[in-house]
Parts: sequence; C-alpha cells; structure tokens
Amino acid sequence: MHTKSRTNDRPVAIDRRVARTRALLKQALVELIPERGFAAITVEEICARANVGRSTFYTHYEDKEALRQATMEDHLQKIGRARGSQHEGDQAFAFSLPMFEHALEFGPLHRALIADRRDAIHDQLRDKVRKAVRCELAGRTPDGIPDQIAVEFLTGAFLALLGWWVESGYPLQPVELDDHFQKLATAGLPLTGSEQATSQAHA
Repeated sequence: MHTKSRTNDRPVAIDRRVARTRALLKQALVELIPERGFAAITVEEICARANVGRSTFYTHYEDKEALRQATMEDHLQKIGRARGSQHEGDQAFAFSLPMFEHALEFGPLHRALIADRRDAIHDQLRDKVRKAVRCELAGRTPDGIPDQIAVEFLTGAFLALLGWWVESGYPLQPVELDDHFQKLATAGLPLTGSEQATSQAHA
C-alpha cells in the first residue's frame, strides 16, 4: 500500500515542478518587458532571469512567443473568472472592476503592458477589453451610434484610465476607480434597455 501511494503521488510532484518552472519563466518575461521590450528580449535572457536552462525552456515552450501567449492567457483567464463570479446586473460594464483589481494585484504585468504599448502583449489586452465591451453593449447602444464606434470609444477610454492609474501608483482603490469609470462611461454613452435604469442608479 505504501509503495502504491508513493507511485500515485509522483505525477502530482511532477506536475508541481512543471507548474513552478512555467511560473518562473512567465514571471521572468513580465519583469523583462518593461526593461527591454518584448521584441528585444531573448530566450537566453528569460532563462537567466528565471534561473532555468535553455533545454528546460524548450521542453515547455517552442519559443518566446509561445511563452508570451501562455502568460497572457493565464492572466486573462484570471480576469474572466473574476468577472464571471460577479453579478453583471449590479453595474453597467461588468468587465471593468475585475480588470482594475487584476491590475492592482499584478502590478508588474500591467506596468509591462504600459511600457510597451506597441507590442503584441498590449494588443492582447486591448482585444480582450474590446471583446468584453462588444459583448456587454450588444443591442444596448443608443440609436444612431454604430456599435463599432461605441466599442472603440469605451475600449480607448478604459485603457487610458487604466494606464493613468497604474502609472500614478494606484491613487484610488479599484472599486473607487470603477465607480468613476461607470459614471463617466454611462454618461458618455447612455445605454438603452433595462440596464439603463441600473446604470443611472449608480450615477
């Protein structure tokens, strides 16, 4: 029985080592982006920062682009889970507070995004916000305003506010900043449908 138990535990131990190695590589990438920019970072630099060998790196990721993709997917999934746990009817735009909370919890990642706005890693975040806004605006934009115009308006406003907040050292708590965003967003783009009454109640 004892031998069987040890054998059954081995995959768990291996999985933990894999998870730890991948976490180190992702953290190294996040730390290096503000310093070097993603395009200039080499696999060697990532390995040195993570204290991981090149052969180990390539065991887990095909190249630094695969590592970038995995890093962003991890964080976007965290945001998605946080968003799903909230009651969307409580506010006009349910995506915003989870993203503000994530930016506070994972400051280095968001500072990296701000430092390299022209990089693909920032484009991924913009696409995530754009998709969330498009989903939440479906059928709710005021008459005469094309959906895409509304989506780009709110996406740009949100990312500009997020960038200012991070660069300013988080002068407000996430819930305070979100309250301001909700009021400004619903004032600038009054929503149609039953959600409009909810958003006006928060103003």
